[in-house]
Amino acid sequence: MAFVTSGSAQLYYEVYKTGDRPWLVFAHGAGGNAAIWWQQVPFFYEWYNVMVFDHRTFGRSTCPPDDFNTKYYAEDLQAILDAEGIDKASLVCQSMGGRTGLWFALKHPHRVASLVMSHTIGNIYTEAIRSARLAANEARPEAQGPFGGWAFASDYPVKNLAGAHLYNSLSRFNVNVDRDRLGYFDPETNITPEALREFRIPTLFVTAQKDMVLPPHVLHMAAALVPGCEVVDLGDAGHSSYFEIPEQFNTVVRAFLKKVEK
Repeated sequence: MAFVTSGSAQLYYEVYKTGDRPWLVFAHGAGGNAAIWWQQVPFFYEWYNVMVFDHRTFGRSTCPPDDFNTKYYAEDLQAILDAEGIDKASLVCQSMGGRTGLWFALKHPHRVASLVMSHTIGNIYTEAIRSARLAANEARPEAQGPFGGWAFASDYPVKNLAGAHLYNSLSRFNVNVDRDRLGYFDPETNITPEALREFRIPTLFVTAQKDMVLPPHVLHMAAALVPGCEVVDLGDAGHSSYFEIPEQFNTVVRAFLKKVEK
């Protein structure tokens, strides 16, 4: 584990490295932190050097309250990669982390081998996407019971009560996060269709049928603007398929990475 400075932020990250292998970096969502990838790190370590990190103010990363803004996320990722001398990596980004990955890929395309956008549109913006996302947010039901949550399917606690409890417990370590400052639909971070026209990084979008935060139809609207991307629907899962059905998620991501590495 290590820390690196990025502007006013102190960023926590972990590296799992053996020899000269391709790098795979995981960017968590607003419900997670570096620890949320506990079902991915051991799996992907068989083939890759792996890095996980806490976004600023999440988990063990800190910054002054006024400097908590997603517009710094790409710079933060650059600082972490530079600290470890990583010239190029594949990025796996969950929900909020999609903003980190997509912005970084747009700014530094030579440093991104491939991009996995898990239940995220990375702030791809059109008025139609904005309207669809707001409508979906208004339609989602309240989380039920002490183990419920929007971050996973409504029936996930029934299928895996311990898993739901673990997810919520890991999320509660994010004690310093001001969610009002996450900046959805922020003109400073919105990504327009024009910005994506020349985008050529191999990209996979992952969704699932029970995602209440970013339903599949909204993700498809954004994915249609990314040239050459692929979309996989994992079916019976919610917003956190990497956590709910890790075997299926890991298998799909591994197959995508193998294909684009050829």
